Amino acid sequence: MNESLFDIFLLILSGCIGGFISGLLGVGGGIIFVPILDYFLIKKGIETRDLVPSILANSFFAIFVSGIKGSIPAFKSNSIHIRSLIVVGSSAIIGGIITTSLINSGEWYSPAIFKIIFCALLIFTLIKTLIHIQTTSGVLTDKLGLAIGLITGAIAGLSGLGGGIIMVPLFMMLGHMNIKQASTLSLAIIPILVFPNLVFYAISQPVHSLYGSTGHLVWPVVIPIIIGVLFTVKAGVNTANKLSTKIIKIIFAGFVFLTILRILTTV
Repeated sequence: MNESLFDIFLLILSGCIGGFISGLLGVGGGIIFVPILDYFLIKKGIETRDLVPSILANSFFAIFVSGIKGSIPAFKSNSIHIRSLIVVGSSAIIGGIITTSLINSGEWYSPAIFKIIFCALLIFTLIKTLIHIQTTSGVLTDKLGLAIGLITGAIAGLSGLGGGIIMVPLFMMLGHMNIKQASTLSLAIIPILVFPNLVFYAISQPVHSLYGSTGHLVWPVVIPIIIGVLFTVKAGVNTANKLSTKIIKIIFAGFVFLTILRILTTV
């Protein structure tokens, strides 16, 4: 197998893994996509100044597709509470925009300090997820949905992470959902959350454009990832439906733990 075919295989494989995790846990899969994109975009010749926007753009696109594809069965079965979807999604966008604006307007933000705070928050959600007691209620009030959306958007804007890994525990702790309900709603909201950023990076022009790119979207890299996502995200959703909530909680807790390790080991 020559190098270019092997690269395509690795990109498809990463999409398969990220898509499956997205469908299973209701998270975006960025923890899988970001390091893969970092490697392949550098290999494609993306320069330092364009690297972070390009990683975010292509990761957001993969996350957007996984959320749309993975949510289709839930919409067909009327498992999504549309009002909660709109309230949380729209408030998350607002929270993200406000936070991003505040970061860009001053020098108060310290990534190092926030990394510590965010990891502490993740440890707290890890514990709460594991000890969460099964409930039957699955509908958020508008006030709770607004609060969860703003918190999710703010944390996503501050850290570049967030999304499902924040929403799922909040839905469980504040909305009294079980993890399957929380994951289903989170997966449907994620495309709404990332869409504004996806559009921004798609229409903004990098300093040095590559052939086969649209803005910061590098199609030769992201298309194989999308193919992998489309192969497996539904399988992740189907697996989640078959597993017990206890098993899914343990898997989600492991995913949160890996995320904490990644944050702490990222420069």
